[in-house]
Amino acid sequence: MIIELYPQYQLFKFTLLLNDNKEIFIKPQIESRAVNGTIINRAYYSAYSYALLWLEEEIPEFKIKQKWEYDENGEEYVSEHKQVRDWLNAYKKNKASNELYELHNLRKKADYKIYNPLTQEDMKNAKKIYE
Repeated sequence: MIIELYPQYQLFKFTLLLNDNKEIFIKPQIESRAVNGTIINRAYYSAYSYALLWLEEEIPEFKIKQKWEYDENGEEYVSEHKQVRDWLNAYKKNKASNELYELHNLRKKADYKIYNPLTQEDMKNAKKIYE
């Protein structure tokens, strides 16, 4: 797989560019929390999209179950995001699955816990994972 040919790679490159130039976006009316949250959000989506692409390209039997398929079979629903991590684990990509989970948690903090600060440690952890 030549990842550079896929739009997922462009999203990854844009996320790196945004992070490298974030100081130009931080203004009195735009706090660093908003900029850092956006970077973490894009970093997660970039990593998730790449993992999904890898599974689709490399694992012929890979298939995301839709919510209605769980209802139909009486199984407990598992989100698409967790399904991707579970598939990665099943194919011995545990490190990728764990890092995706860490980035997912940072993304939830960035997107849904607006009043919680994003620390420098959060940003370092996100960058370490998505680079």
